[in-house]
Amino acid sequence: MKSNVGRWVVAVVLSIFLSGCSSIRARDEISGQEWTAYPGVQQDLKETGEIFTGKRSEPGWIQGLIASMLIVDLPFSIVLDTLVAPYDVYRIYNPEAFEEADEPPDQPEDLDAE
Repeated sequence: MKSNVGRWVVAVVLSIFLSGCSSIRARDEISGQEWTAYPGVQQDLKETGEIFTGKRSEPGWIQGLIASMLIVDLPFSIVLDTLVAPYDVYRIYNPEAFEEADEPPDQPEDLDAE
């Protein structure tokens, strides 16, 4: 019984250290897609739904660990997404201001090729 308590303590500690991770990860993956508000919460709910509907192929104990981390992460994602909401709204309504930043920089011409 003591080893089960240790596993749960590790899962909770990891969840605390990774709090807000879905918010950060979701914003990192948006670059080529349309920007949305509350992407971290959307990602938490989507991934939790995939686990509970059986769309993921990991073993059951890993799915349980991931689901518990996502559920613990959800309130932190709500807080972080709420704090970043003004930026998200600005980015949604002004996408042209960010188009240059999303494109890779131009490659300098090779002057030695002449």
